[in-house]
Amino acid sequence: MTRGKRRLLIVFALVALALSGLGVWFYYFYFVSTGAVTQHAENFRFRRMTVAQLAEQSNYRFFFITNRRAVADTGPLAERFGAEREAALKFGYFDTRIQPSLGLGMLINPTEWFQNEEIQLKRVALQARDQFAEDVRKVVGDSPYRALLVVVHGFREQFPSALRKTAFLSHVLDINTPALVFDWPGNQGSSLGGYRRARRVAEASGEDLARTLELIIRDIRPERLWLLANSMGGQVVVDAFGLLYENQDLADAETEIEDVVLTAPDIDHDEFNTQFKREIKALARNLTVYVSSNDRALLISRIINRGKRGGESTLSPDMLEEAIRVSELVEPDSDQLALVDVTPVNRTRNFHNFSLETPEFFDDVYLRLTNDQTPRSRLIYQVPTPEGKVYWVLTSGR
Repeated sequence: MTRGKRRLLIVFALVALALSGLGVWFYYFYFVSTGAVTQHAENFRFRRMTVAQLAEQSNYRFFFITNRRAVADTGPLAERFGAEREAALKFGYFDTRIQPSLGLGMLINPTEWFQNEEIQLKRVALQARDQFAEDVRKVVGDSPYRALLVVVHGFREQFPSALRKTAFLSHVLDINTPALVFDWPGNQGSSLGGYRRARRVAEASGEDLARTLELIIRDIRPERLWLLANSMGGQVVVDAFGLLYENQDLADAETEIEDVVLTAPDIDHDEFNTQFKREIKALARNLTVYVSSNDRALLISRIINRGKRGGESTLSPDMLEEAIRVSELVEPDSDQLALVDVTPVNRTRNFHNFSLETPEFFDDVYLRLTNDQTPRSRLIYQVPTPEGKVYWVLTSGR
């Protein structure tokens, strides 16, 4: 062995030893140290989401409705659903074990180890429609807000990850209310063709989300219904509202949905502005759209679709001229639709996944859902326009 190769091997060995030592230190500091164990235990001790908690510690129950076609009749239920849509809805629940070490940023760049260790799917079970409605109605009735949170995920989401992300969101948002995920087959591939297939599936899935919301409104009957959709899940919501709006019983003077929250919505700007706002007025009491000017994922979407996307703000917080242009979505003196720019606190890798990583975002959503009036303690400031419109900017501090 030459002297150069020997030195190279020594360097590699030293680097490997240093990385191993760093890994041991991190494991001890984060998972084993007394302070970490105490902190994690306290985090779970003071969790508010008690209605979802099962008898076994750290285990929680959530619900799902999916329009995926089953690709297998045997094996774990979480692995039976594929990437094809069908009209038949499937109902069920999933029990998860959430480790006290779970925190922000641990799911957005997941390895299988993190997914299996931090959020474990303990049981996924199908239910008949009536039994499902009865079970959800009971847990809604036991919750302090008599509310139900419905979550719709976006592009590339598979069935198991949609369940895990719902558990993660509920864990971090920490509202004491049951959560239900409407799962649609967004995993059509990461290519350009896959993106376009996913958009067609999202538009078709609007019909299935509309039926899901009708079931919730008529059979489960929560006093407060919250709908949160991310990315291309916003397109599913837009198409669902288009169908619900045609139902005279739902599009009456009484709004059936209290809050709709869209995060980085990958939807058509003109469709949102000309159609969806009208339907929101008839069906929902409040709409909040979170946008970011540095959203790289939506920039790619804009190029593919040759148009501005709903979640793309294209401005810095101090640019009043741009704020006026974006605030065209908001009508003067309107308290129903709020536009919130998260650019100052958006620190994610692709600036698109702030709804899974940004604590200020979760704080703001929590306050919006749990307060009847606009809270005064948010870390936000207003950009008023000459037309009387208001554009909100979420900051890291006052």
